[in-house]
Amino acid sequence: MKTTVVMVVYKQKLEQSRTFQTIRRTFFTGGRLRDEVHVIIYDNSPEPQSVPREYADAFTYKHDSRNLGIAVAYNYAWQAAKQHNSEWLILLDHDTELTQAYADAVLSLEKVDRDQTAAVVPKVICNEVMISPVFSDTLQPLKAVRPETGIQQRPIMAINSGAAVNMQFLNQLGGFNEEFPLDFLDHWLFYEVYERGYKSFVLDVTLEHELSVMNYDTVSLQRYKSILGSEIHFYKNYKKGLLKRYKRQLLLRTVKQLVFVRNKSIAFHTLRQLLTV
Repeated sequence: MKTTVVMVVYKQKLEQSRTFQTIRRTFFTGGRLRDEVHVIIYDNSPEPQSVPREYADAFTYKHDSRNLGIAVAYNYAWQAAKQHNSEWLILLDHDTELTQAYADAVLSLEKVDRDQTAAVVPKVICNEVMISPVFSDTLQPLKAVRPETGIQQRPIMAINSGAAVNMQFLNQLGGFNEEFPLDFLDHWLFYEVYERGYKSFVLDVTLEHELSVMNYDTVSLQRYKSILGSEIHFYKNYKKGLLKRYKRQLLLRTVKQLVFVRNKSIAFHTLRQLLTV
C-alpha cells in the first residue's frame, strides 16, 4: 500500500523536532524507510536547512520561505502523493511524538473501506487530556464525552497532525481548502468528510502532542485576528447549523475579554467581528 507522509516545519531544526526524531524510529526498518512510503518535509521557515546526511535520500525536502501556512504545504504533498500513486496522505506537524504502534497502524490500512472511510485518526493526548478526536456537533467538545475506537457515524473533528486522509476522498475535494491557510483547516476537512457521506475511523492508538493554546496575554492582535477570522468564516459558510450558538458564545467571549484580558484591543476586535456575523 503506497503512502505519502508530509511533515510541516516552521522555525524548527529537524534534529530537535519530536516528529522527525520519531519518524526515524518508527517509519524506518533496518535503517531504511519502509517500502512504498514517501516522506515529504515541507519547511516554512525563513531559511532552509539540511536533512541529516544519512536520511537525505529517504526524504523529499521542500523549502518555502513565503510561509503561506499548512494548506499550501498539504496541497503540495497531495500533488506529490498523486504522482506517487499513494492511497493515503498522512499529515504531521513538527511536535507530535509518534509511536511504533501508530506507524504500524497507519501503514497497514489495506483493509479499510476507502469508499466509506475518508480519514483514520489516532487518539491524541495533551497534558493527560484527550484533545482529539472530539464530536463536532457541539461548541464545547472538550467538556463532552469523547469518541470511542472504531468507525464514527456521528461527526467528529480531529487535529491535522496524525490524520491519515484517503486520497480518493481528497481527489474528490480537489485538495485542501486554501480559504483556511492555517487555522480551522482541520475543522473544514472533517466537516467535508461527513457532508460528502464519508465516515472517520478512530484507531486504538494514542499519541502525545504539544497543543498550542492561545494565551490572550501573549498572543498578538494580528495573530488573534487571523484565528478569529478563520473561525467566523467556518461557522458562517460551512458549519451553519451551529452559527446561532456560536454567535452567543462569541458574545460571552467578548464580555470575558473585556473583564479579564489586559489587551482590550482584542475584546474590541471580537465585538466588531461579532456585529458582522
